Amino acid sequence: MRFLDMTPYRPFRPMGQSCQTRLVCEKAVRWVKPEPRETRDRRFVGRPLTLADIEAAAELWRHAYPELYGSSHDFVLYPEDYEARMAMVQTWEEDSLKKPCCMLVVQETATGRFAAASLMTKYDRNLQIEWTFAGTHPDYRQKGLMGLLGEMMAWMCKVSGAEYLTTFLETWHTITQTETLKMEKGWRVAGIFPGNFTRWAGDQQEYRACEVYMYRFINDGDKYASKPEEWQLHPELRRLWEALEAFNCRLIEKD
Repeated sequence: MRFLDMTPYRPFRPMGQSCQTRLVCEKAVRWVKPEPRETRDRRFVGRPLTLADIEAAAELWRHAYPELYGSSHDFVLYPEDYEARMAMVQTWEEDSLKKPCCMLVVQETATGRFAAASLMTKYDRNLQIEWTFAGTHPDYRQKGLMGLLGEMMAWMCKVSGAEYLTTFLETWHTITQTETLKMEKGWRVAGIFPGNFTRWAGDQQEYRACEVYMYRFINDGDKYASKPEEWQLHPELRRLWEALEAFNCRLIEKD
């Protein structure tokens, strides 16, 4: 990053009084390559993406998540867009810092077919990883493959240097909502965003889909997060926050 002499300037309001602060410095999130992981029945194996996988991965996403067509996420449908964005096994050492995205795939051992995949996106200066999305081929749904991917993603995030995770859930996909809520303690609902992304509706038609946004802290990131007592909120927004926090507390207690 580029550094400035900030001594002549002042924040609009003194903040960071309710949490720890630290020096502004160069920050990076690193993709740490996971070892391949099998399902209990050894029918499937999860692993990071290789160059040889690109065509098959793009075809998988067209079956698993065709709603991405025409959206800001539809790069996963086009093989030619992969190398510029995603960490690859063959160039992992360099890609682990430079590539913004990481894809994991689940392959059926006996047939070699791709059954599921997930995508994560990192934001270095925010020490953040977004669990962008995951999808399963229609032929392999309801086989617990999201659990396998979730475990691998959680491990990668823990050792990445990130301290803040986000994800969004489609409001037409209750399975993903259920899996994310029970995946492990710590996920909290941030809000519901009507019309947040364009999504394919069939043929050449699209609409604006609604998403549920969630967040969680890892690696002590919450120590650096300002606390509600120093937020300056309109009374109506304060009541909204309190209701949301009460909901999230009940959610975590259920886990």
